[in-house]
Amino acid sequence: MKPRMKALNAAAVLALIGLTACGSSISGPGISGPNPVRGSGGSATTVVGTFPAFQSDMNNARKGPGLNPLSYNAKLAAAAQAHANDMSTNGFFDHVGSDGSTFGQRIRAQGYNYAWAGENIAWGYASEAALFAAWMNSPGHRANILSAEPTEFGLALAPGNYWVLELARPLP
Repeated sequence: MKPRMKALNAAAVLALIGLTACGSSISGPGISGPNPVRGSGGSATTVVGTFPAFQSDMNNARKGPGLNPLSYNAKLAAAAQAHANDMSTNGFFDHVGSDGSTFGQRIRAQGYNYAWAGENIAWGYASEAALFAAWMNSPGHRANILSAEPTEFGLALAPGNYWVLELARPLP
């Protein structure tokens, strides 16, 4: 079954040989970014790891424009895993969860209070390398990954190759 897709906030949608990815970001108090929104406050698998190859590729890409590397954060990974599991279990592809939750709400539900947050989602990519290449070839996803705003990330994968990347900077 092919997941349903909904357009959100003029988020970039990339289709590569039947594989799909989508990115969006939001801002917390006093911070602006792509598609700004002021901040407020499924169980297919568990968090499977820190994805060191993806982290290495991402941080190497961030070196070029002189950006700081991003650190893995378990709370962001848990938010990413919850959404990946939800999409996998319920057969959809969207930044809005099956319960109507936004990625900002899912991040906060894990106890992470952010000043800035962004989310990339993808479906169908079989490896970290293929996923990273697709996101870097998509302007919206690339903008999230190469934004100066985030300091941390969490990446998750659920059955059916549903990927979610949460990028964020915590409140001071």
